[in-house]
Amino acid sequence: MVNTNNVTMTTEEIILETAIDLMEKKGFKAVTTKEIAAESGFSEMTLFRHFGTKQTLLERAVETHSYLIDMKAILFDHVTYNLKDDLKRVSETYHKYNQYNYKMVLLSYQERHTHPFIGEQLSENPKRLKLYLVDYFKEMQKRGKMIACNVEAHAMNFLWMNLGFFMARHLGGQKVSHLSLETFIEESVTLFVRGLEVRESHDKKQ
Repeated sequence: MVNTNNVTMTTEEIILETAIDLMEKKGFKAVTTKEIAAESGFSEMTLFRHFGTKQTLLERAVETHSYLIDMKAILFDHVTYNLKDDLKRVSETYHKYNQYNYKMVLLSYQERHTHPFIGEQLSENPKRLKLYLVDYFKEMQKRGKMIACNVEAHAMNFLWMNLGFFMARHLGGQKVSHLSLETFIEESVTLFVRGLEVRESHDKKQ
């Protein structure tokens, strides 16, 4: 066992994190169990004893890094029914989750043809978030705080907007933009809300 960032990790955790790191950098097929074991500081026999095969190792990595976010708590348990405040909180949580799991997210794109189950597993959070956003937008319309529109289309627009920033940041780095995450969230949510918020509600805030 080793200590990383003051957190004691088990042998399995060390091997899993090492495997994810190498697979994201080189691809699943190119990485060998011998390389994973050596990089993690254990023997290949130890890896086999804990995981059996490289495929099992990948499946365990996906299982470990695809925990479900409590979308109800994000949107409805702390809802303010202020469109900007609520969407900023959703956006911040979305990026926090993706940043924690960014290697698995990028790996899912790399292996989308050979191991589609990775993307299917990781897509559960966006699916749930879309459903809760749709319900939230409908409620905002009932309260007269949001214009009449296709709520599913705009729930997806919101998710795509955030996913686009995440992917650009990790695939293009600062070659695409030096914009900070905080600035992106503030500016993008402000613009998004400006297009959906009922004008009378907006004017009362001036």
